[in-house]
Amino acid sequence: YKKMRWRHFLTSLLIVPYLLIYAVIAILIIDQLTGWYWVIDTMIYLIFGFLWIPPTIPIVNWLAKKES
Repeated sequence: YKKMRWRHFLTSLLIVPYLLIYAVIAILIIDQLTGWYWVIDTMIYLIFGFLWIPPTIPIVNWLAKKES
């Protein structure tokens, strides 16, 4: 039970700062790339909206592996 607790805590410590840093960088990049045409803007928002997911998969899998 205690091991699961420290894994959740460590996962939170890794994911939350990563997402905050990702959001700041994404906003800076998106600000430079958008405003040309609405289709391109939509594609950029979709790409950056999903781009954060692949790096978090190994962390979540590591957490879930010990849960099951």
